[in-house]
Amino acid sequence: MLNVKQILIDDILPAVQKPSRYLGNELNAVHKDLAQVNVRIALAFPDLYDLGLSNIGLMILYRVLNDVPDVWCERVYAPAVDMEAEIRARGLPLFTLESTTPLRDFDCVGFTLQYELCYTNIVNMLDMAGIPFFSSLRSDRDPIIVAGGPVAFNPEPISDLIDVIILGDGEEAVLALARALKTGRGRPRQERLDLIQVEVPGAYIPARFPTVTLPSGDIVRDPAVAPIKKAMIPDLNKVPFPTDYIVPYVQQVHDRISLEVLRGCTQGCRFCQAGMIYRPVRERSLENIAALTEEAIRKSGYEEISLSSLSTCDYSRVKALVEQQVRLTGPKNVSVGLPSLRLDSFSVDLAEMTSGVKKTGLTFAPEAASDRLRAVIDKWIPDEELINTTREVFSRGWESVKLYFMIGLPTETMDDVEAIATLSERVLKAGRQVNKRARIHTSVSTFVPKPHTPFQWERQVTMAEVKEKHDLLKKKLYPIRQIKVSLHDSPTSWLEGILTRGDRRLGRTIVEAWRRGARFDGWTEHFKPEAWSEAFLATGIDPDRVNRRRTLEEPLPWDHIDCLVTKDYHKKEWLKAVAAGLTTDCRTACHRCGVIDEHKQLCVNQIYTARAGKKEEAGWTMPPMAELTPPNPDSVMRLRFRFTKTGEIRFLSHLELQSAMTRAFRRAEIPVARSQGFNPHVKLSFATALPVGLISHGEYAEIDLINPMTADEFLARMERV
Repeated sequence: MLNVKQILIDDILPAVQKPSRYLGNELNAVHKDLAQVNVRIALAFPDLYDLGLSNIGLMILYRVLNDVPDVWCERVYAPAVDMEAEIRARGLPLFTLESTTPLRDFDCVGFTLQYELCYTNIVNMLDMAGIPFFSSLRSDRDPIIVAGGPVAFNPEPISDLIDVIILGDGEEAVLALARALKTGRGRPRQERLDLIQVEVPGAYIPARFPTVTLPSGDIVRDPAVAPIKKAMIPDLNKVPFPTDYIVPYVQQVHDRISLEVLRGCTQGCRFCQAGMIYRPVRERSLENIAALTEEAIRKSGYEEISLSSLSTCDYSRVKALVEQQVRLTGPKNVSVGLPSLRLDSFSVDLAEMTSGVKKTGLTFAPEAASDRLRAVIDKWIPDEELINTTREVFSRGWESVKLYFMIGLPTETMDDVEAIATLSERVLKAGRQVNKRARIHTSVSTFVPKPHTPFQWERQVTMAEVKEKHDLLKKKLYPIRQIKVSLHDSPTSWLEGILTRGDRRLGRTIVEAWRRGARFDGWTEHFKPEAWSEAFLATGIDPDRVNRRRTLEEPLPWDHIDCLVTKDYHKKEWLKAVAAGLTTDCRTACHRCGVIDEHKQLCVNQIYTARAGKKEEAGWTMPPMAELTPPNPDSVMRLRFRFTKTGEIRFLSHLELQSAMTRAFRRAEIPVARSQGFNPHVKLSFATALPVGLISHGEYAEIDLINPMTADEFLARMERV
């Protein structure tokens, strides 16, 4: 029998970039005794480790499942191109990180669907695992292939590839899945699927769902069959949240703790799928958030915590939340991040509280640059409010503001596109009046109409139209030195539009594109548009038809998926959008979107919580920054230590080793000294930078401390963590 682990260590890791992606021995990774395990589940993220490890949904499910004593949940990510080549060259199957067990030996493989451009990676991972692509070809020996996540709300393009799709919140659903797998272990595949269909909330088994083919060739649900309702967690405080965060060696795209403070959004932006499918809003209590924060920092050693949600500024007591977080994290030299800011004055106050002495930049997302178009998308932000808010940002010392816009929105004209340039210039001009170092980063993406939104009937703009709009923005903005412009790649948006609104005929197209070399389609350097063009031709799919404008009356491929917001509500919002009408936040007035018919108490709770929070925070004033900013004492001693770098740790780069050591200091509560300036860092220095892959029994480093500590105490604390 092949010793995959030994081959990995001896032969593969020395030959690939970033070998630390594949070690599986990160802090807080779970390893169990197989003799005590009855069910084995592999959670698969169909993109690079660097992206997938910070995915909060996968992290939650990993912890929920591993909290069950006889369930072992492991992880697998899409191997990078060089790693795939090494694995295939040796004839090895794709394996999990924790135990290097082949995927085909698991009871279940669960894919996280965060974006449509990962579909060919799913095919590639199944192929590397030796698991048939199509559900209909899998035998009793093959694992059950499951998928979930936001993209699952139109599962049809991959419905032939996936056995079970779980819709909605996953915390309770995956536990029910584990119980069903345990009960059905050893039984024929169809009996296991029977158990899942009955026991798992939100479970959709595409092969068992009747469809009809229209004269046009489109495949939609049989109208005689009831839709599948999403699973719903009513109280976030009563479900587990991972505080023992897996701490990687490699730098992630989002290298921090993500603490979910609320789920759902009530702003009603008409382009936003997440804002529709995650309704209603459910908040964690301040007490719960505080406890999770302290525990997560203690167990991980991360230097930043992000208050995660679709709209953190909509937390009912957001001022108290941010102040609480700053007071908890400041003494530990941990920064607080707000991933989304509203365009109002108190948002600037919140950002000021979290910034300390570090003021690198803030991000706002007006999405559209004209009043009319912002009314169309129901994101009402007058120009003057944006200019006044950003002027305030610059006056308080920030030097950079990032503005997010979209092109290709419904009813957009070239005047609306030009307004992006005009508004960017106005923001810059106002900023330079109060801060001579002010600069703007204007980021422009292409709108993709999404299922379960009022814009689900709208057409996807063509690549030629996108080029015309890009050319206009380049002409207007490129000459302005203080404005950086980022324009999103149009071919990938075009493909995303097809994959997000297609039907189940696309499954064979996806496999065909993979056979022609498609991988990592969301990465510009890997995207192969010719592979997709050939695949569409070979499988008889007309991309223009998929990306067309739909009529309000025609059935849609995702009509059988019930996210609780009704199609009638979306129709009303679409008609209001065309008339540039606004819809208020549903926490101020119920607009009968459909959610209240299923979860009346949750809708009532979100309204009550919002009103109570507004009343409680009416008299809030921002504390003095000197009170919130922890002192940065000078060092009083320097400690030199020797360590060994052997075994699997030899595959860490010098920067990865430094990061791992710094986080260990925080977990061990070592009183480290920090540098001064905008971005304080731990005063740690190494004698040498050992190349990746080399072993050393005599590495030396020095650390400055703000309090005296004996060598024995330092050693004891470090050994514990």
